[in-house]
Amino acid sequence: MRSGRVTVPLADVEHIDVAELFSLSGGQRDAVRAARPRLLLFAVVFALGYAVLMARSVGLTLFAHRPVAVRSHNPVMAVLPPRARMTDRNGALLASSIETYSAYIERAYIRDPAKLAARLSRIRGMADEAALRRRLQGGRGRASLGHRLTPRIRDALFALGLPGLSFVPEQTRYYPRRSFAAHLLGWVNADGHGASGAERAFDARLLNERAAPLALSIDTRIQFALQSELRAAMDDFHPLAALGIVTRVKTGEVLALAGLPSFDPNAPGKASPNERRNRAATDRYELGSVFKPLTLAMAFDQGLTGPDDVYDVVSPLVVDGRTIRDMHRHRHKLSTRDILVQSSNKGAALIALKLGGALQQRYLEAFGLLDAARIELRESARPYMASRVWRPVKTATIGFGHGITVTPLAFVQAMGALANHGRLVPLTVLARPPGYQPPARQVVSPQSASMVLRLMREVVTRGTGRRADVPGYEVAGKTGSAEKLDRKTGTYAKDRNVTSFAAIFPASDPQYLVFILLDEPRGDRQTSGWETAGWNAAPVAGRVISRIGPVLLPGFARSNRLASIREAEQ
Repeated sequence: MRSGRVTVPLADVEHIDVAELFSLSGGQRDAVRAARPRLLLFAVVFALGYAVLMARSVGLTLFAHRPVAVRSHNPVMAVLPPRARMTDRNGALLASSIETYSAYIERAYIRDPAKLAARLSRIRGMADEAALRRRLQGGRGRASLGHRLTPRIRDALFALGLPGLSFVPEQTRYYPRRSFAAHLLGWVNADGHGASGAERAFDARLLNERAAPLALSIDTRIQFALQSELRAAMDDFHPLAALGIVTRVKTGEVLALAGLPSFDPNAPGKASPNERRNRAATDRYELGSVFKPLTLAMAFDQGLTGPDDVYDVVSPLVVDGRTIRDMHRHRHKLSTRDILVQSSNKGAALIALKLGGALQQRYLEAFGLLDAARIELRESARPYMASRVWRPVKTATIGFGHGITVTPLAFVQAMGALANHGRLVPLTVLARPPGYQPPARQVVSPQSASMVLRLMREVVTRGTGRRADVPGYEVAGKTGSAEKLDRKTGTYAKDRNVTSFAAIFPASDPQYLVFILLDEPRGDRQTSGWETAGWNAAPVAGRVISRIGPVLLPGFARSNRLASIREAEQ
């Protein structure tokens, strides 16, 4: 045929011997026989290797659960163990651990750094274009595109299809409410350990990721109201700082703690030390006249005075060569009751001198004011006194809140004893179960504490605290306005005050305490130019109570007002 191929008739196919078509010559058969052992050995080695790989794969999959740290060019960035969640007392999430990512790109794959920086900056959550352009410059190594990137940002980067792009997973502590309760919660260092606040106080407990969520004592509703009113106070009175604390007096639970300026614990490095500082725990103040209820409680407890005993606040008062004055000159003698209601420094000094330095020191120690507040927060600072020598002038000035600097937390703990029938309860940031009975010590008698509370109620109804009154909630309180000590000159600055207000409600059955402090507030038209506590700290406390009262005591104000109406009608 023209094609050169042999054509076999279809009818003859079944008669063809296939072995004849593919038969080997003698030399070929010998070569196949010689290669057969080598092929068999190769197959056995291959099978054994494959079996080893399969066994290792199964072992890693089923039995190896230890986390492996992933290293990057930054030695700080490693996969850290997740921490247990933190919640408020009602289960609202305050802090949790989430998986985030660090993103890198090999510079060798970057053709146009400026163009790439512009593309990347359009992804929400990435750094700005200028910062990215600086990182992408150069021809060697890896460029960091960002750390602690969320899965959303990772997916957006991945969708760009960039060559040389890689991700390193990492554990990040996440605070979904940002600056909410930041000073109480604290933050976590790059090594995965708590640096401040509850994160530091309960570090070992939180490092156990399998532990139940840690329920803190704060209530998000109370915390939000407190923070909101403090922000309004910053706008209205322009202080250097503002802080507030709300506690349940019978258990010592801190229901809210806030300070301004504040910070976002998701990015603590972007905040200044001034913003990160928990002033309620670390800062010590001469609080002024809010100390006077404690002085009266000491004297009542010793039977040295009564509400209607009279003191000469008209004549000059000189103690150890120092003249003690009142803000407003009094033309008549004042009773103990009016010394508190009208906030007389001279009257409080006279009562303190009657008590004496030795007893005063003993009571201050019992009230916890000579030591750091008993609370889990490790930032809690000890008080400060320029001299430990208890001279008469020191006794007199401490009587009206000067000569000793204490933290707001320590003072709130002491005032809580007056609200709790004279029993001091340590403060706590942990939620306590219903019916919990905390350890307590009797500092003054229940009768003495009750007497002081009745006088504090008069401070609000007819004294310096009238702007803190909230109808229906029987607010008892005391104002405090203290001139700040100028460390350079050693004298008190007339135009720089720390103002505060301590409120307890309801006075007939004390349940809650609210403390407000403003550091160097400014007077304005709204306050008639006054910078004292009755014009700023007191109304802030009143607004806080008006917002949290319905949450903490639902129906109380309405029933109280109805009872008052019925009583008036009778």
